[in-house]
Amino acid sequence: MSSIDRPRVRGWVVRYLPLEVLGTLAALGSAWIAYRATGSLAMAAIAGALGESVGYYALVVVRGARGHLASMRVRRLTGRGRRAWTASWLTARSVAAEFGPAEVVDSFLVRPGLLWAASLAWGGNLVAWLVGKLAADAVFYLVAIVSFETGRRIILPDGGLAEASADDVVSESLPEGALR
Repeated sequence: MSSIDRPRVRGWVVRYLPLEVLGTLAALGSAWIAYRATGSLAMAAIAGALGESVGYYALVVVRGARGHLASMRVRRLTGRGRRAWTASWLTARSVAAEFGPAEVVDSFLVRPGLLWAASLAWGGNLVAWLVGKLAADAVFYLVAIVSFETGRRIILPDGGLAEASADDVVSESLPEGALR
């Protein structure tokens, strides 16, 4: 880890591990409920995939919205509706910037390909699917981390400024109410 510092890696773990845990729990719970209700493995697979996405991105959206609502960029705006709309827009933009590229690569190419390849190599069993899932997760997080690191300014509240004051934000020469 000579080229990547430990605090940065710790930050990625703190950022992404809770998402992965919540997504996995939601996937397993959704698949189990669907299978118990229908007896169909196909329905369980669909419910598990949807449950994972809902569980994973629910926390992403909640974190993003809370962060943007607390940011100077939003707090300095007048009117509750204007603050809510701006925080919603910034949250959507942040989620798309951080996870959009990873989702496109993952959903349409990498995950199906690696799950299929692992099944070909080791048969259609839990171990093969786990290996395929973990390999796909590694690619997903590689793309997501690159997106996060290159897009910090638009992903993080107040552009990633840890302790921005009102003077810092206003002094950036942005028109009143402008979004960075």
